[in-house]
Amino acid sequence: MSARKEKHKIKVVVISGHALSAAHTYVNCALIDADVGRVWKRYQAKTPLGEGPSPTWKKSLVFGGMPSELAFALRFDVFDAESKSCLGRVLIEKEDSLKAMEAWKESNGKPNESWSKWYALKNPAAKAKGFLHIALVPPSVKTADANLNPPVPPPQAKIPQSLEPAVKDSKWRKVMNPVDSLSASQPKTKPQKPEKPWTEERRAKAKKKRVPARQEIIDSEETYLKNLKALQEQYVDPMAEVVSAAEHKKMFTDIKGIYSFHQLFFPFMQKTEDVGDCFVKYADYLKIYTEYINHYADVIQTLSELRKNKKFTNFLKTARKSASSEITGYLIQPVQRIPRYVLLLKELKKYTWPEHKEHDNLVKALAKAQEIATHVNERKRQIENMSKTLEVQSKITGEFDSLIKPDRKMIREDKLIKVSTGMFNSIKRKERIVFLFSDLLMWTTTTYQYRGRMSLPAARLEKTKRMDLGVEVSSSRELCTLIFESEKQMDDWIKDFEEGKKYAKQVRDRLRQVKRRTLDSKRGKAHTLVMNAFKTLEKKTTSSQENLRTGDNDEQD
Repeated sequence: MSARKEKHKIKVVVISGHALSAAHTYVNCALIDADVGRVWKRYQAKTPLGEGPSPTWKKSLVFGGMPSELAFALRFDVFDAESKSCLGRVLIEKEDSLKAMEAWKESNGKPNESWSKWYALKNPAAKAKGFLHIALVPPSVKTADANLNPPVPPPQAKIPQSLEPAVKDSKWRKVMNPVDSLSASQPKTKPQKPEKPWTEERRAKAKKKRVPARQEIIDSEETYLKNLKALQEQYVDPMAEVVSAAEHKKMFTDIKGIYSFHQLFFPFMQKTEDVGDCFVKYADYLKIYTEYINHYADVIQTLSELRKNKKFTNFLKTARKSASSEITGYLIQPVQRIPRYVLLLKELKKYTWPEHKEHDNLVKALAKAQEIATHVNERKRQIENMSKTLEVQSKITGEFDSLIKPDRKMIREDKLIKVSTGMFNSIKRKERIVFLFSDLLMWTTTTYQYRGRMSLPAARLEKTKRMDLGVEVSSSRELCTLIFESEKQMDDWIKDFEEGKKYAKQVRDRLRQVKRRTLDSKRGKAHTLVMNAFKTLEKKTTSSQENLRTGDNDEQD
């Protein structure tokens, strides 16, 4: 092998993924190559984001600490091997990451114009000799946090035994070890600006603003308690006569607990002068919100099934006349409550100087609220989407399957002209409300009477020249043309349609993988049970034979 080829030969060591902090979990790769484009190609994702590494990928990259399906973003850092400086970094959030990977595959791993939209390096990637650092960012990390420089990896990281031979050569060990190289190449973080001193003038201004900030917390709590009471009196209690005891318990056990808690919490908040102390003392009770969030999908699903019952639908219509909101409008409020507490406490803390008697309790209260809010925010988007879907479903009349699915996203609602072919090739041109979901296309009349649906994964889309601003949508069962009001509306709709199809495919593939893993697990358990049964039988047989031999010996004696 020539010296030139030897120089450009890719040598790799992979350090197993390790949690560096509560905020990040990393997979580190140290790569040496003259062409980073080749590095991208070799280490491109074998499966879409959300499915996790494929068996072939696991030979190269070792994940640890967090399944990739929990990641909400990918971050790529490229480091120069000689200068140890970071050549570039890009954070790709979950929706855009799918586009990025598509651009990655289309370019065969080589930087080009389409790729540069997603992977922007300070220097041309083709000339970079360096390290590729891949970071999986958990959903709990905000985008702003994820853009921060990664923390320095721990001083010791264990190299997998299968890869130890690749790094025995000491001349490669130093430059290939991500622990040493990445630590040396970390850009210096900007020092945080020192907090402004609390001058007498600043305290005087803060003192004036503290009163309304504190009162806003109390007023907000009073309004929230009134809404919980309205939910209890207008929907929860009367509904016990309409649905079964099991259904009622499934839907409202957690909300009853929340209402009971706030009946005690609000009077205490009114009496105490230290709002922070109030939150600290009752912080453990706020964990009931975690239970509510975890069961929310089941509540919405049960509500969706009950809406098929005419008696239940009539009850909701009657209750709505005296209530100030739909039942879903009340049920979503506990989901929004903890993040609201965080904002209110932050505002009050902003006007509380360190020496103030309430300062320490406010800091503790805010930390407690943020801890619970982290879990709530992870589920909030899914929950709000389910509520939106249920709201759409409640508007539509006619016979159709439930729209509520855990992985279904409501994307948009448009009033369009739908053109289709009727009997004897007659052309039907109707104004329709078209709902676009991540896996479904549905249309109704302008008064929301159900008229049809089409599976998105099976649908095909094509712009038609026969009609201005027209898009032809077809499946194996139906062909129709949708006409838009403007070119922008049409382009946005097409973009959302394609995004929905990609998301649906990702969900479908992930479910297949979960089923496959479950099946493999069941097979493994079945094999273990069979082997254990054989071992037990073997022990019993051996024991019986020994007993027989003992009996024979006794007879001989």
